[in-house]
Amino acid sequence: MTRALVRSAQAWHHVRVRVKPELASALRALARRRSISVSQALRSVIAQEIRNADRASGSTPDESAIRETAILVAVELVIKLQEASIPGGVTLSRRLVEDAARAAIDRIQLVEARLQENSAQ
Repeated sequence: MTRALVRSAQAWHHVRVRVKPELASALRALARRRSISVSQALRSVIAQEIRNADRASGSTPDESAIRETAILVAVELVIKLQEASIPGGVTLSRRLVEDAARAAIDRIQLVEARLQENSAQ
């Protein structure tokens, strides 16, 4: 990396904010409790708020897991309906169950990977 890129990546940006006296007091108290400067406390609060906003911007892992599980339930119900309504449905469904099981395992692994990815952030 060139020096210019390193300098720009490490550059600090100054931000001026105005807050109500009670917020300023709460920020100073937070800084005192953490034994850090007010600037460090403010940076910490901003970083936490940005992390929370990033998490809230996409679908939550719980929503994704519920959606994927609903798909699995729907597939199972279709197979059961097929067995009950098509002549030879049981034989046909047994051939399809293996493919459906593989697809279900793939979906479960995808959900687990997303949950682990989101919990790592």
